[in-house]
Amino acid sequence: MKRLTGAFVVGALAVILSASPAKAQYVFLGAGASIPTGDFKTYAKTGFIAQGGIGFDIGDKGLWAEAEGYWGTNTHKAAFPNEKTNIIAGMAALGYSFMTEKSVSPYLTGGLGFQSHMFKDEANSANNDTETKLGYTGAAGLGFKVGTKAHLWVEGRFLGSSSSKMIAAFGGFTIQLK
Repeated sequence: MKRLTGAFVVGALAVILSASPAKAQYVFLGAGASIPTGDFKTYAKTGFIAQGGIGFDIGDKGLWAEAEGYWGTNTHKAAFPNEKTNIIAGMAALGYSFMTEKSVSPYLTGGLGFQSHMFKDEANSANNDTETKLGYTGAAGLGFKVGTKAHLWVEGRFLGSSSSKMIAAFGGFTIQLK
């Protein structure tokens, strides 16, 4: 399994890195709510998460590759009033849009990369800690054409690592560059 994961990460990164920002076909930005799950849910409250990245189409049938970045913050529950967790992640992702010729197009995407879980104790900075691990993501969403070069989108996304997992509800926009 580790070899398969490593091969996927290396392959996806190679595809994305071969498309420099100067060659990117589109950029995207989004934001929404991050809902902790698993152990992360025991102490963190629903928070905020933002996403941005670049991408390019592979062929003309709906397949794409992206470089995605995430930043999020979750305050902690009342038992931990001065604590919060920030999440920073970077992912290489592949996705597929169904019905690309329509004004509304469902899509699926998934990716691998890194995710950093940064614990911050505002009352005692000696407790601050950062842990970076293999991260993964998957999403299902709807894209809406709003012009020849612009799309709006909404999606449900799972974002996780072994130290923090969450479900995110995103909304955002994509601008075509070419």
